[in-house]
Amino acid sequence: MQATSTVQPAQDTGDKRAPMAAAPMKYLPDGSVDWGNMWDSFCVLAKEGGPPHRGTMLHGQDDADPESAGYRFAVAEIARGIGEVSGLEAYPAKPGWLAVRCASPGMARWLQEAILEENVNAASEGALLFVPVGETFSLKGEIKNVVTAVAKTTHYWTDHVPDDVKRLLSLEQRFDGWKERLAKWLGR
Repeated sequence: MQATSTVQPAQDTGDKRAPMAAAPMKYLPDGSVDWGNMWDSFCVLAKEGGPPHRGTMLHGQDDADPESAGYRFAVAEIARGIGEVSGLEAYPAKPGWLAVRCASPGMARWLQEAILEENVNAASEGALLFVPVGETFSLKGEIKNVVTAVAKTTHYWTDHVPDDVKRLLSLEQRFDGWKERLAKWLGR
């Protein structure tokens, strides 16, 4: 008589807002993280109804010591990772934040909104996107969280956001700038 297995399939909880599973870390021969080849695919953005990357909001460390070894490492690794996954330049801004230069103000604002939905704090000003950094950020934790959120959202911006929407966002940003200048001119 042959034994049979009655393994039950994993139960789907149906909670599409549960945080997404982490991708395994991949490394280059020199031991550094291979950010550019970490992901084969991405799940749907939280902004579009998919699971957020994190379960709780990740904030930067605004009281961090920018001269500490931990802070300098986190800045360098997040900036390197962002460059590899998106082609965008990232550099230190004020303590607790990295600035990421985007192609347009519309792109920066769209990425900000999408990254916030992934439970990673973000801000934008003009064509700059700001993402968190801290001296206590670990490579497999918060550093990976920031790089993953930027990878996931820039992938969607590049490959899934229609050009018409990108143009509309650009026009909207220009209109907002005109409104601000008019309000200043009118003394409001």
